[in-house]
Amino acid sequence: MDELDRARVLAWDDTLDEANYYEVLGVLEIADELAIRQAFHEFSAAFHPDAHPEAESELASLLRRVFQRGAEAYRILSHPELRADYDMALAKGQLRLGVPSAPPPSGSVVKSLDDLCRSASGKLHAREADRLISAGNLAAAKRELMLAMRSEDTASLELRERLEALDIAMFAMGN
Repeated sequence: MDELDRARVLAWDDTLDEANYYEVLGVLEIADELAIRQAFHEFSAAFHPDAHPEAESELASLLRRVFQRGAEAYRILSHPELRADYDMALAKGQLRLGVPSAPPPSGSVVKSLDDLCRSASGKLHAREADRLISAGNLAAAKRELMLAMRSEDTASLELRERLEALDIAMFAMGN
């Protein structure tokens, strides 16, 4: 392994815990299955431990760690239901699906949909949207979230961002 490849692996290892799955594979959040598959193929060629049999033990360990994260990203992003779950988790600040993220930076608190609403009717619709998201019914959750937004006296940027994240998740699922 030459110095350039070694530096690349070390750089990836340094930033891996701060990267989301899209960043790991180097694709946009709107990437289709083919783009994700091609990105993983390129990622595998660069980081698969078998492609670097001459790597010393420490570097081989880093290669395995980076490659495993890429394989995890591919597994989630190539499965429509897992990808939708991931997009919703990512909107809440979770970088890995099923793995608790480090707490958000100080001053940055991820709020529940319910916490983003002030009115009673807004909170009611937000709770229902959360329930529907958990059940996988994103279209109905979007309707509830829109009703929550209408129930509020002032427009909430955070609610609008969550609605956009929901749209992204629905798009990713083909809805």
